[in-house]
Amino acid sequence: MIRRTLPGLAVFALVAGLSGMLVGHFWNRYSQQTSELGFDGIYERYLASQAGFADDVRGYRAARATEIQHASAMEE
Repeated sequence: MIRRTLPGLAVFALVAGLSGMLVGHFWNRYSQQTSELGFDGIYERYLASQAGFADDVRGYRAARATEIQHASAMEE
């Protein structure tokens, strides 16, 4: 029983470790690109992509400022 369990556990540990390294690599790469584009964080980049400004931080912030001005004008 140990002859079957130990190799299976070793393979599982290896796959889990490599998966963790791969996810960490992609997360660091995405974070670096986000900061280089000028976004303040991951969530702001997500919101910009949903608004159609995936790589344009200035366009997104201008559209967002206009949206906020319209919302505050409607409250008054």
